[in-house]
Amino acid sequence: MSAMDFDEENNHEMTPLVQALCQQIGRVSFHMPGHRQGIGFPYLFSPGLACLDTTELGGTGDLAAPSGHVLEAYRLAAQFFGAKESWIITSGTTASIFIMMAGPLREGDQIIIPRAVHMAAVHAVAVLGLIPIFVDSEEDKTFPDGQPNTQSFIETIERYPSARACFVTRPDYYGRTIDLAPIAQAAHRLGMTLLVDEAHGAHFAAAPDLLPATALAQGADITCQSAHKTLPALTPASFLHISRAAIDNHRIDHERVSQMVKIFQTSSPSFLIAATADAARSMVACEGHDRIKYLIRQNADLCEKLPDHYRRVLPTDADPTRLVLDYSATGLDRLHFLSVLDSAGIDAELVDSNRVVFLPALDQSEEDYRRLSETLRAIKPETDQRRLTQHQDKLDSLTAQRDKLLSAPAGFELTVRQSLFGRRDFVQHAGKNIATQTIAPYPPGMPIVWPGEIISDEHRIYMNMLEAEGIAQRGVPLSF
Repeated sequence: MSAMDFDEENNHEMTPLVQALCQQIGRVSFHMPGHRQGIGFPYLFSPGLACLDTTELGGTGDLAAPSGHVLEAYRLAAQFFGAKESWIITSGTTASIFIMMAGPLREGDQIIIPRAVHMAAVHAVAVLGLIPIFVDSEEDKTFPDGQPNTQSFIETIERYPSARACFVTRPDYYGRTIDLAPIAQAAHRLGMTLLVDEAHGAHFAAAPDLLPATALAQGADITCQSAHKTLPALTPASFLHISRAAIDNHRIDHERVSQMVKIFQTSSPSFLIAATADAARSMVACEGHDRIKYLIRQNADLCEKLPDHYRRVLPTDADPTRLVLDYSATGLDRLHFLSVLDSAGIDAELVDSNRVVFLPALDQSEEDYRRLSETLRAIKPETDQRRLTQHQDKLDSLTAQRDKLLSAPAGFELTVRQSLFGRRDFVQHAGKNIATQTIAPYPPGMPIVWPGEIISDEHRIYMNMLEAEGIAQRGVPLSF
């Protein structure tokens, strides 16, 4: 039985998974987990929360083989997010990306994919033995932050009609979106499936009149969302959605997806995390529109009060609930800017060399906004013109180098799978400059080098520049 078998009546105030788990309170536990509803660590767990952390029992159901109240929770998620079938994945959107690729693809299949995807997608390509085909940029042009535009996806799809799927990240870390509908049409015309990493867009469905359209609404076949990023769910709660058209037109075999859930998600999924995803779905369905309208207004009000050395980054069709500020005109370097925020007790989602990303929660208070506004307005910008010019020249160089590397054509000497999992002597024989890990600034975790590619002098120069900015990098060789 699947979520498709229920009728269309819905009451999004219901949280069937939460309610079923709460009925476990007061029962005597001779089963996993060993903390026994928090009794083992009374100073660490609240009883109400710990009771939700249980295992597969008659009263709890099975998250990997949904029936009863678990299936009802999945059905409510599918109805709200516009899917034909939905899953709650408690191992994070990393696991959802693996499942999303493994559902329609087999070893050796080609997948059209940008170079600048989350490193989880790179690792999924390796584990599944897929062949990545990078989205091409026009000659002498680059993609901002490595994110191709709609036309570049379409041109690459038409250039590689034998590919089995196209993978898009939407929105990106900065809240930007692209028009998916033409990409979906081009892909479907050639029999490809459209896979969308919508990790940062779980809230879009709550306010279609205020926010960009969801990936499913624009023709995606299967999408994954991080419930813990923009909804009030515990880390690393994730949703996985399959579209009605994808199942009806046999582009996605939902039974195979169900099988992949059991393979790539832990065999002990967290009921506690799943329950918070169920509750988050209920909250955003019932109250999300008003809360999103509030966030949009708060973001706009804050930006109106900021001095001219801040510029809000909000291109057309971007997510207005995300607050992205270009602070480069302050003349402050990244580490200095971070230290000011830290001293004020404020944690941003991301601070890169010239932008700061604030990710407001749906219940972010006016007091939080006031504190952020006062902190930003209190920052004194650099006034020495020579230093400002030097600072801007450095930022321009960083941006140009980043976009060039994230838009570069593939440079594979080994397949991604061979590089990560091949025999050590084979990899070493291929060349000492071949990356055996994903090399990526983190966050946001978009690789400048994929496993199997040659690490060039340009990469080394850029990695040195990032190190000077205090930007963490994953996968950098110890010998670097």
